[in-house]
Amino acid sequence: MSLLQSALDFLAGPGSLGGASGRDQSDFVGQTVELGDLRLRVRRVLAEGGFAFVYEAQDVGSGREYALKRLLSNEEEKNRAIIQEVCFMKKLSGHPNIVQFCSAASIGKEESDTGQAEFLLLTELCKGQLVEFLKKMESRGPLSCDTVLKIFYQTCRAVQHMHRQKPPIIHRDLKVENLLLSNQGTIKLCDFGSATTISHYPDYSWSAQRRALVEEEITRNTTPMYRTPEIIDLYSNFPIGEKQDIWALGCILYLLCFRQHPFEDGAKLRIVNGKYSIPPHDTQYTVFHSLIRAMLQVNPEERLSIAEVVHQLQEIAAARNVNPKSPITELLEQNGGYGSTVLSRGPPPLVGPAGSGYGGGDPCGLALAEYDQPYGGFLDILRGGTERLFTNLKDTSSKVIQSVAK
Repeated sequence: MSLLQSALDFLAGPGSLGGASGRDQSDFVGQTVELGDLRLRVRRVLAEGGFAFVYEAQDVGSGREYALKRLLSNEEEKNRAIIQEVCFMKKLSGHPNIVQFCSAASIGKEESDTGQAEFLLLTELCKGQLVEFLKKMESRGPLSCDTVLKIFYQTCRAVQHMHRQKPPIIHRDLKVENLLLSNQGTIKLCDFGSATTISHYPDYSWSAQRRALVEEEITRNTTPMYRTPEIIDLYSNFPIGEKQDIWALGCILYLLCFRQHPFEDGAKLRIVNGKYSIPPHDTQYTVFHSLIRAMLQVNPEERLSIAEVVHQLQEIAAARNVNPKSPITELLEQNGGYGSTVLSRGPPPLVGPAGSGYGGGDPCGLALAEYDQPYGGFLDILRGGTERLFTNLKDTSSKVIQSVAK
């Protein structure tokens, strides 16, 4: 999958619609938009997909570059989905392995030139998407065990942060394509358009219609080869919750080790029965074999929790004398080193902010905050109280824009 196509995948989440004109997105280039303390010049289009676009934007004052994601919506349901994605990003922001949310803004369809509601999400550009760095290294052979350990540990720390929220936030679309490499060389998890706090507990009282509705919603928000047995077969009556992320993490670890997906064809019968095999002659990644098996359990109640996964990885790291939080130098050394976001060569990098940890500072130039507000307030926002989330702000074309309150 190309980096550009992956960028389009990132854009085309819930709240993204299909088919805006090229004129609309081109006309946005050259505008100056004020978001909080930032005055941003929109420089060029990085990627587009349906009714969503990503632009390179530069702060006029500091010269700092950002990524500006623009989403267009003509349905109230899509508006709510976009607002939910913003809320999740804001709540999770500040963790060293989560993309850094900087700001967001919206404009009503009455004020928009497109005749639709517009939403802007501001993040920082990362160095690139992990899958592209991995492709460049294919000719060198398999990744070292320590590199796999760092990539996977940092990914799991991001998921652990999500599952620690009250209630837990379930990503639901964990895959290698949603992992970015920051300018500091650490992993950042992105794309929260499929995330949810809703778990399901099917039992024999569930009607076929209820199962079909749940299955339809889940299908819209998951990738076929990463779907879990309990999702594919709702009649198994297994709980559907955070453990679906654990299954996806098992698939990611398998892929990092063996350079193929355990369920590459997405065959439902193989997934439901957990039919995969670890290469019998593998000796390089034996330290991960039991962990893969423990995550790819058909019964979600028998899978490890994210805390147990992280603990096992910490034990592996200690035994190997590896700091799993440290930059993944093996990838950086083959791709231009530290600190520079590649924009001039090849397809544009997928957008996503670098985190605040591991010496990265505050990549958005904004003070990081903890967003542990009571969940009741969060629900109120999603139920229509958007005036509590958005405050007035403007751009240089004299449009009235609203920005997510800091």
